[in-house]
Amino acid sequence: MKKVLSLFIVVLMFATVLSVQVFAKDKPSYTFRYAELNPDGHIMDECGDYFAKLVSEKSNGRITIKVFPAGQLGDEKTVYQTLQMGGVIDICRGNTNSLGDFGVKKLTLFGLPFVFRDREHLWDVLNSEIGEEFLREPQEIGTGMVGLFYLDEGSRHFFTAEDIVIDSVDDFEGLKLRVPTTELMTETVGALGVQSTPISFSELYSSLQTGVVDGAEQPFSGYYSNKFYEVAPNYILTGHTYSPSIVLMSEASWNKLDAEDRALIMEAAKETEEWNRQNIERLDKELLEKIKAAGVNVIEVPDKTPYIEATKDVVLKYIAGYEKYYEAIQAK
Repeated sequence: MKKVLSLFIVVLMFATVLSVQVFAKDKPSYTFRYAELNPDGHIMDECGDYFAKLVSEKSNGRITIKVFPAGQLGDEKTVYQTLQMGGVIDICRGNTNSLGDFGVKKLTLFGLPFVFRDREHLWDVLNSEIGEEFLREPQEIGTGMVGLFYLDEGSRHFFTAEDIVIDSVDDFEGLKLRVPTTELMTETVGALGVQSTPISFSELYSSLQTGVVDGAEQPFSGYYSNKFYEVAPNYILTGHTYSPSIVLMSEASWNKLDAEDRALIMEAAKETEEWNRQNIERLDKELLEKIKAAGVNVIEVPDKTPYIEATKDVVLKYIAGYEKYYEAIQAK
């Protein structure tokens, strides 16, 4: 009797394992395309690769994410538009302040000049209820995009051609700078007297080289990895915006996933976010040393009060109707 019972248990266990394996095999496989503007090896590209690796591991290879760096799938605005339509691009990493042109309002607050005091303040906000609420905004207002997680690329600083040295906020008057083509960024630099020049990111290096523009702005990672120091060797540490990146998924692609796969994606998202947070500060320090070693004229800005004063009207315009959120961010 015991032998019969033991045999029954073994058969039952084998059948259970087999049924689980069959069930797992029956779940659909997916291949998602992930758009990244920055080149291979940039911290944002590495975050995309890390996220893809985690998703593959957690799904036992059933869900594949292919990262396309260096703007292969288009510039930021084109990628957002394509993501909304679904089918060609499934996931992208972009800047929160670029979403303002797509009807997103709350996330735009993250791109306001000098809204964050430092990196710790940024992450305190992103990991709070405010950050969670803002992450849901693209989907809730019907953009066709689903917020997955935030990334920290670092605060943004201006850089200029060799013959243009910035000693004060007044020196920006009349300069032609390339900035992201959003109303917020155009108005922010406009408050400094800058003429915003719309140029795609892929054409920025040659535009600096030929004098089409006098400068631009990027965090350490973007400035160094794209070798802008070769054609614009003055780097002014204004830290004028510290808008975090956001990773979004096409709602059409998101809707293909069942609850289990969505949970898997979000688990990988949080782990990628943490990996980014653990590595970005170290990387920033290393990059600043590399920038200096490349012979760049790094200009410190110990007192940012003149910049804050110059852009305060921009802040007042964009927080209208969202004062409670702005105040909550500042209170963190």
